Amino acid sequence: MASAISRPKSANTVEGTSLKASWLTVTSSLIIFTSIAISILVQQTKPSTQSAPLLTTIVSYDPLIIHVEDFLTSSEVQHLLDLATYQPSTVIDDETGRHDRLASGRRSSTAMLPRGDAVVQSVITRSARFQGFVSEDQFEQIQATRYLEGGEYVPHYDTLSARRPLDQEGERLTTIFAFLDDSCGSHCGTQFPRIAIDWDSEDKRWCEIVDCQARTLTFRPRAGSAVFWKNLRDNGSLHEDTLHAGLPVQKGSKIGLNIWMREKLL
Repeated sequence: MASAISRPKSANTVEGTSLKASWLTVTSSLIIFTSIAISILVQQTKPSTQSAPLLTTIVSYDPLIIHVEDFLTSSEVQHLLDLATYQPSTVIDDETGRHDRLASGRRSSTAMLPRGDAVVQSVITRSARFQGFVSEDQFEQIQATRYLEGGEYVPHYDTLSARRPLDQEGERLTTIFAFLDDSCGSHCGTQFPRIAIDWDSEDKRWCEIVDCQARTLTFRPRAGSAVFWKNLRDNGSLHEDTLHAGLPVQKGSKIGLNIWMREKLL
């Protein structure tokens, strides 16, 4: 389905695809585009009980990528940081389908957050509402990932079908990556290496969200903010431009949440 919002005529071309950037801030209660209904009025629960709209910016329509300014409150960020207990991260081996802790492309540690925690459940509820009141049962257990100095995750896809046969819950339709710790600085964010934009020709306010010195789309890590994207095209195939990487941490640390929504109920 075509996007409900027209983009400017000026565009930057990326490997045969067209990426059109504009500074669009969404403040209405609900907008619908690219087959997803997105609600931006979110109820905050414990430890913060205030309700507040989410400030969102459309970064790309194809693939659909959205930046969310305050996806998590500061008290939620601290609670989730305190909650996490980390183990070495794994990746799925292409040949065996098993989780491999010795993978050279991913240097990080991971914590699976308990769904019974009130704040974790609030994040799941918020993620479901953000995507048009989808079922909360479509979400995997939320994963916190920590990168210390030297840590990184080389370019990869979040989809499962390229690495193993799909189970009955289906593919990962969408990803929300939310930042909890941004002490690594400004050049250690999340990068989409297949999406190139000449930021010199764009509004300078973009540099508050992205690394304008990078040649490809790179989100600055900012605690509480999040990036949403669709992993699949409308026909169900992988969108190749969702290839992304966790850039190397040169100092400090970076911690984020992986929030994945599946095609079917878990």
